Amino acid sequence: MAIHLSTPVSGLPGNGDKAAADFASIGIKTVRDLLWYVPFRYDDFSRREMIAKVPFNIPVTIDAIVKSIKLRPGKGRMTIIDAVIEDESGELKVIWFNQPYLVKTLPVGSRHSFAGLVDYRFGKTLSNPIHEPMGRNVNTGRIVPVYSLTGSLTMRKLRESMQRSLSVVDTLPDWLPQEIVLSEKLPTLSHALLNVHFPNSHEELNRAIDRLKFDELFLHQMLFDEVRRDRKIKNATPIAIDEQALKTFVDSLPFQLTKAQKLAAWEIVQDLSKPVPMNRLLEGDVGSGKTVVAAIAAHTVSKSPLLTKEGARGRSLVAYLAPTEILAAQQERSFFKSLKDSRVALLTRSRQMLNGEVCKKTDVIDALSNGEVDCLIGTHAILQDGIDLSRLALVVVDEQHRFGVEQRHALLERDPNHAPHLLSMTATPIPRSLALTIYGDLELSILDELPKGRKPIGTAIVPEQHREDMWKHVRSEISSGRQVFVVCPLIDPSDALGSRSVMDVEKMLKKILTGVRIGVLHGKLKSDEKQKRNEDFRDGKIDVLVSTTVVEVGVDVPNATVMVIMSAERFGLAQLHQLRGRVGRSDMQSYCYLLPDDASPISSQRLQAVVDSQNGFELAEKDLQLRGAGNVFGNAQSGFPDFKFATTADVPLMKLSRDWAMKLLEDASFFEAHPLVRERIEEALEQIHLE
Repeated sequence: MAIHLSTPVSGLPGNGDKAAADFASIGIKTVRDLLWYVPFRYDDFSRREMIAKVPFNIPVTIDAIVKSIKLRPGKGRMTIIDAVIEDESGELKVIWFNQPYLVKTLPVGSRHSFAGLVDYRFGKTLSNPIHEPMGRNVNTGRIVPVYSLTGSLTMRKLRESMQRSLSVVDTLPDWLPQEIVLSEKLPTLSHALLNVHFPNSHEELNRAIDRLKFDELFLHQMLFDEVRRDRKIKNATPIAIDEQALKTFVDSLPFQLTKAQKLAAWEIVQDLSKPVPMNRLLEGDVGSGKTVVAAIAAHTVSKSPLLTKEGARGRSLVAYLAPTEILAAQQERSFFKSLKDSRVALLTRSRQMLNGEVCKKTDVIDALSNGEVDCLIGTHAILQDGIDLSRLALVVVDEQHRFGVEQRHALLERDPNHAPHLLSMTATPIPRSLALTIYGDLELSILDELPKGRKPIGTAIVPEQHREDMWKHVRSEISSGRQVFVVCPLIDPSDALGSRSVMDVEKMLKKILTGVRIGVLHGKLKSDEKQKRNEDFRDGKIDVLVSTTVVEVGVDVPNATVMVIMSAERFGLAQLHQLRGRVGRSDMQSYCYLLPDDASPISSQRLQAVVDSQNGFELAEKDLQLRGAGNVFGNAQSGFPDFKFATTADVPLMKLSRDWAMKLLEDASFFEAHPLVRERIEEALEQIHLE
């Protein structure tokens, strides 16, 4: 049967209904979908050796004949397969565990390729090698892709399905303008995908990845242009600058603004006064006070009448979008206190508030429709249909990485003539040149100084032999009435690196810190449970909160003075800095302890950078140097677009993509001459999700 890009994966040989269901669970329904399911790493079995010359602990492929094979029982329910393989240079012992079917699939006399490592754990032995009939060259004898699996899918089945799908990769339309491909000597799209899945060499793999990175970055720049053009034809509600009201509000704050906060607030207020939609990114280090700057903007807008062609129509509406329900609830309390004369509402999936009182969802929706809400705080769900945002004049987006360029376009598309002002915020410090490239359609305000009175957070790497003393210090802080965060990395139960889970650490701490009130917080808890744990910790009912990185953004407990980070080497520098920023939020001395599992020189160097610097912008630069391409955008490092290929180290490619976009878009007929680019942009915009 001939296959094509739209062929269902169930139409590939060897894939039944169960395999099709497993593929569908990870978003793969057709051959086209499968081609874009890329490996997360590679095993290099391209080195072929004769048995007599096989090196130890180095991946190799051996072409050999099965001389003998037998099954024997191991301990408990374990079964062991002992085999001997041979080639013209000698013999080698091979061992597998719990694979009894191999006795039939590898009969004596059959010729196979075996790929793996030879070690001395069981004498000179090839342990648990991958195998396939000699000459297949899919799972052995090459650089082999390793994919994430789900359900009953096996690596062998996925690779074979991928290899069959690649027979039609040449029919994928190559949307990137040919002048870029030729000028920059990039591989074609089909050649790039072929070498991402089954590279012939590391050089070919790197060239393929560079091509796919460029595609992402160039598309991003095209989307920037889409937003810019949308803004030019849209009107926004101009918010008059009332300097006296602004001064009165700032004077009412219980602290003094920094120079950076004053400058950023003034830039925002000036943008708000214009009849074109503001599109500004407020970037600030941990604890630099972005929320109060957003509150100044919200106060300015919520006091302004909504001006339409028909005249004034009530007050303008502010919407504050938070990345989590916990942060949304926290910001509702903060805004309710600071915006004393404004009507503040909270709307999330599990929690609703109106003017400081718990209420029903319908109460908030009715109040919005009746013009009785000035500031609406919630998750991105508040932008969905059915919620009256006709008075919307300003949208504040907390944690920019959850609200990308496509979503900004969608926001502009809600009304053909009118758009709200947009203030995006990110707590991930990004070097200015990189931020201007990543967020090419945004103006930039930077908060690069901390409020007065904040003390540097004492930070230390704690090796195993010093941890008993560290836990004694933790107990002394608790005895003094302080509170403690203990953060664990988000680990899959099958993670081979062995980092302990939240539950394991909770059990350990109950033995070490007897009599201390310990609570846990992680993503698997229900929304109301997470909210309750967060409130209990904030109210001092929990002494030690053992958590995943759900506390990385927004959990504000001034009484917490200690942050303990387990398996610290598993986090990026920016993320460690974010986590450290959960303490030190008052005038009390605070501490951050980094507990690594891996004491390698590279890990130690990275963690030492956190010890040496309290400046997030310095650490962002250091992260680029130390982690490079190993740190992908998106979930691995909050604050960046969720790219599959592009990384924080790809600044030259980012700039190259921007330069090409600016050059090509100078031609008014560009899209007419390149319909595939327009088609690709439309595809990206169709994938928008506001939640």
